[in-house]
Amino acid sequence: MPSPAMLPSIFEILKPAVGPSSSHTLGPMLASRDFLKRTAQPAAAMGAGARIRVTLYGSLALTGRGHLTDAAIAAGLAGYGPREMAGRELSEVQQKVREAGAVRQDGLQFAFDVDRDVIFDAAPRDLPHPNTMRFALHAADGTEVLAETYTSIGGGRLAGGSFGTLDRAKIRRGAASAASVLAECRRAGIDLVEHVYRSEEAEQGRSRAEVDAHLDEMWTLMRQSMERGLAADGVLPGSLRLERRARKLYERFLEQLPHFHVLSPEASLASIYAIAVAEENAGGGVVVTAPTCGSCGVLPACLRVVQEKMGCRDDQVRRALLVASFVGSVVAANASISGAEVGCQGEIGAASAMAAGAVAYLLGASVHDQVDRAAESALEHYLGLTCDPVDGLVQIPCIERNAAGAVSALNAASLALISGGGDRVSFDAVVDAMWRTGRDLDVRYKETALGGLAAEPGMRRPAGR
Repeated sequence: MPSPAMLPSIFEILKPAVGPSSSHTLGPMLASRDFLKRTAQPAAAMGAGARIRVTLYGSLALTGRGHLTDAAIAAGLAGYGPREMAGRELSEVQQKVREAGAVRQDGLQFAFDVDRDVIFDAAPRDLPHPNTMRFALHAADGTEVLAETYTSIGGGRLAGGSFGTLDRAKIRRGAASAASVLAECRRAGIDLVEHVYRSEEAEQGRSRAEVDAHLDEMWTLMRQSMERGLAADGVLPGSLRLERRARKLYERFLEQLPHFHVLSPEASLASIYAIAVAEENAGGGVVVTAPTCGSCGVLPACLRVVQEKMGCRDDQVRRALLVASFVGSVVAANASISGAEVGCQGEIGAASAMAAGAVAYLLGASVHDQVDRAAESALEHYLGLTCDPVDGLVQIPCIERNAAGAVSALNAASLALISGGGDRVSFDAVVDAMWRTGRDLDVRYKETALGGLAAEPGMRRPAGR
């Protein structure tokens, strides 16, 4: 049964990534790999001395250094993707490219100076998307032989090159709504999980076994990132010199557990788990987009808390991940999950909605009403949330926002279950309001580090850093 209109695949919403940002790190890494593959034919006819240059615009230029965009581009041009980066540091790969002064593809060598050939052009201009980058291949005499423009549209998803063109208006007009999908589920007499399985097979050609294998891998990666975060000490990379604290928070939580009176232990534990994953992301570790890197801690934190509390099996968590993916795909298709396009409501807000829907499902919600209400309630209260990363780093306030998003998701799921479902405001209405609100937000509050908390005195480094 194909969906009323295609939504992004769950493989696009939940996928391996290298932190700290899906749009500013993962997207440029994947774009680099794509462009490198496209250089083979023109380069073979050019002879020696070819050079690759990359120009970053908009939000990528303004916060790219803090988001390790230049390091991600170097890694991508060196042939690395998120899976190949497991156990490696971006800085390590970047240094190897810097020392070599070149990258290679199919026996061809291209000059590439990490420090000179990645250009941060933050001049105001009309762009197809705030996250726009242009790759160019130059002959030895400087002549431009091949060029490609990519846009990183959120969650590591791309337009341009092999990824197709960006047509936001067309995407939004053609995308399925949550209501239309749930109505189709009622007509077919199936639940939402079954719908997602059938859609993946009909639209993406993926079998249930392939979907299950992917979800099992994603849940394993989520838990691994959480465990690494809970065990790690030290200082996160970047100018803020922010100390990791998930391990200490967890130890204190266990010590003080008998003394909890106001907040439930589960709420505090979800916060700690979310911080652990978010710190791994901020450190450039391997995480899972859910739906982005900046919001990657919310969903795994909530699912782990519920699994530990209720004794849920991994196959039940897998089904909850399908529900979460559906919620995220509705947001991605009908609004945006890009902080540079709509602010943090598209990241933490979407992640909280995904987690709320997944938790409600795990706890026995009526899929046709209560999941929709849980997702709606979670996203509704993040409308207008700014994306204001201090000094362009995915650390302050991003890490603690993951904790807040997790607690909000648990509360939204609880309210949906207690209410029995149904509400005056639908999830689709909130998604539409989020899109319109994001378009109205001043650019300073959309991942530029020019407004909000990032602009407070003492928070920004001086110009010319």
